[in-house]
Amino acid sequence: GDARHRAAGLHALRRAAAATTGGPAWCDGAAGVALAVADSPDALADPELSDWSARVTGELADTGPLSNDSLCHGELGLLELLGHRSLPASRAPWVRRAGTLLAAADRDGPQCGTPGRVPHPALLTGLSGIGHGLLRAGFPDRIGSALLLRPSRAP
Repeated sequence: GDARHRAAGLHALRRAAAATTGGPAWCDGAAGVALAVADSPDALADPELSDWSARVTGELADTGPLSNDSLCHGELGLLELLGHRSLPASRAPWVRRAGTLLAAADRDGPQCGTPGRVPHPALLTGLSGIGHGLLRAGFPDRIGSALLLRPSRAP
C-alpha cells in the first residue's frame, strides 16, 4: 500500500499495543500484537513500537507453560512470536519452550485449546493447528506461517 495505508497500519498497531492486556495469547493478548510488529519492517523502524515489542517479547519468553498447545491461545502461538526471524534475541527461549512442548506432547499427547482440552480438528485451537505448529518448529524455513498467512516454500 501507499504511505497513507502504512501510516494507518502503524496507528492501528500503536493503539493495539497500548490497549493490550499483556497476556500470552496470540488471539487476544500481547503475543499477537507483538507478532504483527515483528513482521512489519515499518513497525520495527518505529522506536515506540520496536521498544514495546522487545520488552513484551522478553516478558512473554519468561512466562510459565501455557495451558494448551494451540496456535490461538497456547504454546504454539507464542512460539510463532519467539521464532520470528526479526527477533534473534528470542532464539534461546524459543529452543527451550519448543523442547518443553515436544517433551510434553510426547508424554501427554497434544493438548487442544478447548474446554477440557477435548481433541478436535480445528486449525486455531485443534489438532491441525498443533500439527502445523510442530512442523513449523521443525522446519521454520520451509513451512509457512498460518498465523501470518504466509505460504510454505518448496525445498
